[in-house]
Amino acid sequence: MSRGRLLRRRGLHGRAPVRVALTAAIALSASVAVTASVSAQPTNPTGVIRIGALLSITGGGSSLGNTSKAALEVARDQWNQRLARQRRNLRVELDIVDTGQDPTRATAGFQQLADQRVRVIIGPQSSSEVAAIQPLANARGVLIVSQGSTASSLAMPDNNLFRFVPNDHVEGRATTDLLVQQGARVVVPMWRNDRGNQGLADSVRAAATSGGVQVTAGFRYEPGTTDFGPGLNEISRQVTAAVGQVGAAHVAVYLAGFEEVAGVLAAADQVPGLAGMRWYGGDGSAQAVQLLERGSANFAIKAKGFPTPLVALPNDRAKRDTALIQQIARRAHATPDAFALAAYDAFDVAAQTLLSTGTSVDSQTLRIAFAKTANGYAGVTGTIKLDSTGDRASAPYAYWSICQGRDRHPHWVRSGAWTPQAADPTGPGTVTGGHCS
Repeated sequence: MSRGRLLRRRGLHGRAPVRVALTAAIALSASVAVTASVSAQPTNPTGVIRIGALLSITGGGSSLGNTSKAALEVARDQWNQRLARQRRNLRVELDIVDTGQDPTRATAGFQQLADQRVRVIIGPQSSSEVAAIQPLANARGVLIVSQGSTASSLAMPDNNLFRFVPNDHVEGRATTDLLVQQGARVVVPMWRNDRGNQGLADSVRAAATSGGVQVTAGFRYEPGTTDFGPGLNEISRQVTAAVGQVGAAHVAVYLAGFEEVAGVLAAADQVPGLAGMRWYGGDGSAQAVQLLERGSANFAIKAKGFPTPLVALPNDRAKRDTALIQQIARRAHATPDAFALAAYDAFDVAAQTLLSTGTSVDSQTLRIAFAKTANGYAGVTGTIKLDSTGDRASAPYAYWSICQGRDRHPHWVRSGAWTPQAADPTGPGTVTGGHCS
């Protein structure tokens, strides 16, 4: 994710995006690491498959971190119940480390889990965290399976990174197709300076430019920014120039970030020339509850709903797995998006792989076995197809907008959908809806 989320982030990039009862002495996070001691010693008749997680339980990305945590706990419990019914002397344990969406903490958490002989880690959820630990994963023979990272710059063949969501090329196309359908001829981008959101901004720029849409220089803000005034003043200047060139109906503002986007929207309401323009978001802020607060929600509604794309569940899976999704939602006290449910699928694939290989196999054998198990796996998020770099090849997206309900309160509403072409999953797709009804 940029993400940071789908039912995320974001929340299916800050996003939720979904994001083990652990003591305060153990700094827990949401990346699942799987360590298996399947071949138990004769003196210990019970084998252990340990699954560890690196998640953003606190800080940016906590929406996705906590829903992912709930999804993983449910997956763990289901596996233990299954193994007990089969009378197998095995159990699954889940170790979660809280990264706070900080690459330094993610690195420390990775080392902690790897030192405990963990062979598969689910997470981290942001691309900056993944970039920090990817070389370590290759060196130590540990698989990392992210449910939220989308930066296409991390897509490389024959490495230990798998991602159960498409990279930013697909989301960039889904975003661009919507804003073009709604009349955009000039796009003014604003984005958070991190690996995932930079990738989203780059992908939107590439997709828009290839379609003949002009993209301005935009503005990039640093993580930790709280005063968005200077950046918004620059965005206002570029918007004003674009309006003079093509008219307000043909100008779009694209904003990619995590939950801090709520502060950007609230501040934008005080900057001349920005209210009433069409604004679009990235997955890192989709369905984030922070954006429903009065200041940001009021601006989003004036900005035509601030539609954001999020990986969508296939209709048949959403109906079939309603009970499971509700179980995760009850544990998380929030609705899990597709990113959080991708963590559930990752846990299932990891457990199946480790049961078949054990934990003493070499890195290449483990990687090949995991890819074989994942390809064609029919999970909650649909049937998985990985590309040559280990990323999910494509997926449908839903557009989520902030709309005013009959109760006069703002709500996240599924306002449309994007369907990729089977022949070219990163090319132009089919857009339906995208407006608050």
